[in-house]
Amino acid sequence: MRSPKFSPLYRQIRDLLLDSLQAGEWRPGQPIPSEMELAERFHVSQGTVRKAIDALAADNLLVRRQGKGTFV
Repeated sequence: MRSPKFSPLYRQIRDLLLDSLQAGEWRPGQPIPSEMELAERFHVSQGTVRKAIDALAADNLLVRRQGKGTFV
């Protein structure tokens, strides 16, 4: 039986990124670090970070720009 507190790794990373956004680590219009940098920071795979960023982009908290990066 799973613990009721279980959440997938990408959701945990999403929550950590959300905490950083709320703490003002990155301001509106600013780029966030690359997926590779965030993967190293959180010690997870780049795919996990991508999925977390996709979730925040779906909530309109981040904007992806092809070839430019991801912005608040």
